[in-house]
Amino acid sequence: MAAFIPRLARIASGIGSTGKRSAPQGDGTLRSGSMRKLARIAPVIRQRLAIGHPFSDAALLASLAAIASYPSNEERWRAAASSTLGQYIANSSQDVQRALVTLLSMLPAPDA
Repeated sequence: MAAFIPRLARIASGIGSTGKRSAPQGDGTLRSGSMRKLARIAPVIRQRLAIGHPFSDAALLASLAAIASYPSNEERWRAAASSTLGQYIANSSQDVQRALVTLLSMLPAPDA
């Protein structure tokens, strides 16, 4: 079959392919000032996105810290969508896109 579809053979063998995409991994470190900002805005985010009490404050802060550790908006968007908070929003919200845009707009700017 590879003789009939040469491009498929290259893809299957890994020649010339870029590989499977995976979620980007941030370094997970934030400055203490950023952590204080996240702790200060966590209740506002909880209220604005209607995040219920089954989602704990510690889990909310951990998700926010993981999302905010990425330097670019694209990486933050992917991290937010795949985070525990993003999964909670997807299961409980009717407009996930709007909720993620709201969440990302409330986060502090990336550390320079």
